[in-house]
Amino acid sequence: MRLARHLLFILLLAAVLGSPMAGARTAPVIVDHTSADLQPVPASAIGAAKTNLHIAYGHTSHGSQLVDGMAGLRTFAGAPLPPATYAFNEGGTGGALDLDDYFVDGDLGNPDFTAWATGTRQYLGRAENRDVSVVLWSWCGEVSWATEANINTYLSLMAGLERDYPAVTFVYMTGHLDGSGTGGNLNARNNQIRNYCRANNRVLYDFADIESYDPDGIGYLARGATDACDYDGGNWARTWQASHVEGRDWYGCAAAHTEPLNANRKAYAAWHLFARLAGWSPGTTPATPTITPVILPGTVEAEYYAPEAFHDTTPGNQGGACRQDDVDIEAIPGGYAVCYVRDGEWLEYNVTVDRTAAYRLEARVASPTANGRLEVLVDRGTAFTIAAPNTGGYGTYTTIVAPEVRSLAAGPHTLTVRFSTGYLNLDRLAFTGLPIALPLPVPGATGTPQDLDGDGGYEDVNGNGRHDFADVVLFFNQMTWIAGNEPLAAFDFNANGRIDFADAVCLFNGL
Repeated sequence: MRLARHLLFILLLAAVLGSPMAGARTAPVIVDHTSADLQPVPASAIGAAKTNLHIAYGHTSHGSQLVDGMAGLRTFAGAPLPPATYAFNEGGTGGALDLDDYFVDGDLGNPDFTAWATGTRQYLGRAENRDVSVVLWSWCGEVSWATEANINTYLSLMAGLERDYPAVTFVYMTGHLDGSGTGGNLNARNNQIRNYCRANNRVLYDFADIESYDPDGIGYLARGATDACDYDGGNWARTWQASHVEGRDWYGCAAAHTEPLNANRKAYAAWHLFARLAGWSPGTTPATPTITPVILPGTVEAEYYAPEAFHDTTPGNQGGACRQDDVDIEAIPGGYAVCYVRDGEWLEYNVTVDRTAAYRLEARVASPTANGRLEVLVDRGTAFTIAAPNTGGYGTYTTIVAPEVRSLAAGPHTLTVRFSTGYLNLDRLAFTGLPIALPLPVPGATGTPQDLDGDGGYEDVNGNGRHDFADVVLFFNQMTWIAGNEPLAAFDFNANGRIDFADAVCLFNGL
């Protein structure tokens, strides 16, 4: 009889809603204990949530576990991404997630089972809230004594909101554990909510399921688990915390009625939810792009480094985009950027120089500090340097010109981008060829200097058709004249940006 009433209720809801809305979900989104893991959630998905979602969250003390866990995460050094990645505030200022906490007083059962819906309608009806795209409400302890009719009222009110505000995602939620186990009224009512969400492709944040399991996947619902993480064998959260390292495996935070670990997991699941609502699909992996040598003059995209030619200090692609190795890459408007760069990391690229010429380098970078530095080595020799300024943040890019102009010989080369100081993002490198003036005859020479090996350096200083000790002597004797009259790139043999004694040594060593 109870099943028949439940099926009748679903049919009545379908009649209320009418035909399916355009863009309606074709599958449910269930966020439960299997979603309480931040590791798979890429920075690109977090970024999309912060860009696209405007969230309103209503709750009382139990629901605060979610937000208090999120607050602690912002300084958790053990987080998969830099802790600041998980910033949130009301209004979304400073690139944070926009989360209006306590947007209406009460919860789903307080002061009664309907006031929350009225308050939500009033809130969404105000002009300043027209951008709200996600609404969450949590329960306190009301599900423990709620009747089937009470939960049907909840589901009906949610369906009405979904009908009247089709641009808003309304997130369903289960009630917290009360120790009554699998056979209690709480679990029956929670299953009523779960069954409805699965049957009707709704979004569910399964509050009770998240606190039913420890991080190792061991379940405690059947053993009388409560919201405080107590069960018939002790307290699973305190046991797990005691055997793991605080600050690395878990973090302390405010956690009403429960242990910090429970709030940690609620926060992980919340970010998993927001990433899903912003378009991320768990288990998806980016396709590896085809890498071919870049022709210079031209642009080297940072994400197109040669296969396996990198050194990255953190495991996995923390940006979650473009490639599947350990280099951190995130999606940005118009393409991708190498991100989360740390000191000492490097990338290598295969390029082919189309013509011997002097080249200027421009790098498109972003950084919240003025400390970032990178060097671009040509065939393992330092050629260009870039000092990244404070651009205003990791999402604000600017183009910086390297102070050096270098001669690059026609043919294949290896470029190494070495990040001597990290904490910057790199979008791309652009190489522009500059015309090289032909060298003038050096006083005392028999002819015009020649580049005998095509590397851009004119080692035949005296123009007699061969490179020998006489070239070294002439270069040394006329060093001042050469520095003042000849093209720099033609005689800067050690590529240090000037004509000096080191070039004479380099010229001698090349004999």
